[in-house]
Amino acid sequence: MAQSFHQATYSIQQVSEHTGLSKQLIRKWEDRYAIVTPQRLDNGYRVYTEQDIAVLTRVISLMDEGYSVKQAATLIKSKQPASPILEKETQHTTPYVSETIQTLIQYGAVGNDVKMLHTLQQANHTLGVKRLVEEIINPFLYEVGELWCEGIWGEYQEALSSLVIRDYLANLRRQLFVSPTAPLIIGSCLPNERHEIPMQLLLLQSMFLGYRSVMLGPAPAPKAIESAIENLHPKMVLLSAITTMPFEDNYEMIQSLDHFAAKHPTISFYLGGPGAMQALKHQQLKNIHLVRSIEEIF
Repeated sequence: MAQSFHQATYSIQQVSEHTGLSKQLIRKWEDRYAIVTPQRLDNGYRVYTEQDIAVLTRVISLMDEGYSVKQAATLIKSKQPASPILEKETQHTTPYVSETIQTLIQYGAVGNDVKMLHTLQQANHTLGVKRLVEEIINPFLYEVGELWCEGIWGEYQEALSSLVIRDYLANLRRQLFVSPTAPLIIGSCLPNERHEIPMQLLLLQSMFLGYRSVMLGPAPAPKAIESAIENLHPKMVLLSAITTMPFEDNYEMIQSLDHFAAKHPTISFYLGGPGAMQALKHQQLKNIHLVRSIEEIF
């Protein structure tokens, strides 16, 4: 019988059924740890191989042995045998910062958004906005991601904690004074991208550098982005895609925005985020700059 040289592939739904992992968690592991890198069909949808399923199953097995997802991913990618469990990475922080992060985690675990907000306000008064963002909010968000990826927190705890941080960052931006004559930056997620916290953080950092900012929010319509630019005349436009969902649902959308950017040569357009990097690694934009860090923008 003739042997087929075509490797079997599976949809993310089939991988979810094989492994018992939710589709959302599979995507999260891909974006956060690059445990597997599925191929893409022309329409942008993920396809997985038997090897991908084996890798995900191995991660689950290592987690059962006591490894974190990050440690399991490191072991698998290094192709080293499992060894005594690695110690959790520690950050050099002051006791106050460490206690504040742990307090936020405790309140997030029980869904007490009021206490979380009060803790953030106290930290703001003690540290100031810049240190609050760099020393409290960024590390806390990382811990939330780890807790969710390892199955210690459920989707409710992750969603509520993220919502508290998102709303607090939005209020910080509104309260931070910047000269009304300062250059304007418009920040927006791509259409169908709902993870807006990274953009909120980026716009807050831009305000520390003396820019005004306008945030269009999560999952705007393409025409909403274009209309805001035409009416507000910004100096820069910052776009983000944390996931690949914007490209899976409408792969031509980014080309349309790239053509729009060509009509506004005096405005600098930037696009960043893991989803954008993954979806556009074989595609080049002519008028939107693909960036990996804020240093490439400012």
